[in-house]
Amino acid sequence: MSLWLQRRTLVAYALSILTMAEIVDLTITSVAIPDLMGVLGANIEDISLTMTSYIVAAAVFIPLTGLMNNRYGIKKVALTSTTIFGFASMLCGTSTSLNQMIVYRLIQGIGGAFLPALAQSYVIQTFEPHEQAKVMGIVTICIVLGPIIGPVIGGYIVENMNWRWIFYVNVPVCLLGVILVAILMEETPIKNIKIDYISFIYMAIGISCLEYFVDKGNDNQWLESIKMISFLAIAIIFIGFFLYRGITKSSVVNFKVFTNSNFILSCLMMFLFMGTLAGGLAYFSSMLQNVYHYPVDTAGYLQAPRGVAAIIGAPIYLFLSRKIDARILMSFALALSGMVMIAMAHFSDVHNTQLILILVLLQGFGMIGVFVLLMTIAFIGVGEGLSSDSSGVFNFFRNFSNSIGTSIAATTLSTQQQVIWNDIAANISEHARGFSYYLHSIPAINKFALLNLVIPQIQQNVMLQSYLDLYYASGVILISIMWLPFFL
Repeated sequence: MSLWLQRRTLVAYALSILTMAEIVDLTITSVAIPDLMGVLGANIEDISLTMTSYIVAAAVFIPLTGLMNNRYGIKKVALTSTTIFGFASMLCGTSTSLNQMIVYRLIQGIGGAFLPALAQSYVIQTFEPHEQAKVMGIVTICIVLGPIIGPVIGGYIVENMNWRWIFYVNVPVCLLGVILVAILMEETPIKNIKIDYISFIYMAIGISCLEYFVDKGNDNQWLESIKMISFLAIAIIFIGFFLYRGITKSSVVNFKVFTNSNFILSCLMMFLFMGTLAGGLAYFSSMLQNVYHYPVDTAGYLQAPRGVAAIIGAPIYLFLSRKIDARILMSFALALSGMVMIAMAHFSDVHNTQLILILVLLQGFGMIGVFVLLMTIAFIGVGEGLSSDSSGVFNFFRNFSNSIGTSIAATTLSTQQQVIWNDIAANISEHARGFSYYLHSIPAINKFALLNLVIPQIQQNVMLQSYLDLYYASGVILISIMWLPFFL
């Protein structure tokens, strides 16, 4: 029987789709923020807590994947996680208050945290080394497609359906996943492992505070806020306790995964790549809406070619990796991703839909090249019995880098808008000689109309230039790290 139709491969499909549903949920809610604010009676800062609670919960529980898999088996963990994620999604759709939504999103984050790492560890444990690259490509495509199709699906639902369906859509996916896993997946060996609750408490407090600092830092002026400094200090202290206990005694994370230099470098590459790319992906839709005035659903559709390129590109990279050094291909993919970002940094104030589609397509082709090759190389040499732990740690770095990248991008955008506004405003005042001469050359009655015309145009140009600066910086960083794959 063909590899693609075998029972174990069908299970891998199911876990991959569940993985995509979890990652989609990170981005899909951002599209419905205005609707959520109205229904829940919350401002933008309050509503952001619904996303922060999900991110924090996921970050805390992702590293526990290895412990859970070894103690209870992949099948039980997959069924439990999927059930919790689906049930919490349904509860989120029924929310009528902000507090309810925050609690339900917290539960949803706990359930969804394990899914991406489960899919990876299942592939590593179930398939032979020569088969892993092929099946891992499916998992990788789903991980890459998650943040891409999130705005597309979210935009369509918000425009044509009730906002509650951004959560309800997870329920049938989870139901199908539970059925397939329950029927097709075989039980995996389990171990009688003692859970070190002290290290878990250290890790939970440390990571929670660090995630909160990263996620809310821009809203609270980072280190200018005593509150943010306190969260950072607590995070450093408890993560230090966690690392010390893991090195000297025991831990909920198996620290043996960090003895593999190839795995450590792969985590670093994922952190740098995803962190650099995250901001551009997260705010690309807002640029299309705020600067070029595309409707929310159209802004989502314009990013669909990124997903098409990912689906087409994955098998191409896997095929070429049999004939060309995978590190060379990964370096090419990094360079392509960087050049696309630099090209985006040269957008004009007049939108060009065809150019946007072409660059988004190329970006997707570059992204999938880095992901599919890195996720194949990362687990080479990982010791037997460490696949679940390594998958959890690897996905923690992917998830955490996404948070950091998005927060840094938000800070960059807000800072650059202030700088650019001040630069422009200095030349549009009665003290600026050129503008002063221009004001005196037109009738007084038209001056008020002129300002009403000029100020919105200035605001739009300021926003555009801040996005372009972000893309340029991201492109330079991506090109500057294109040599890292050769150390793998």
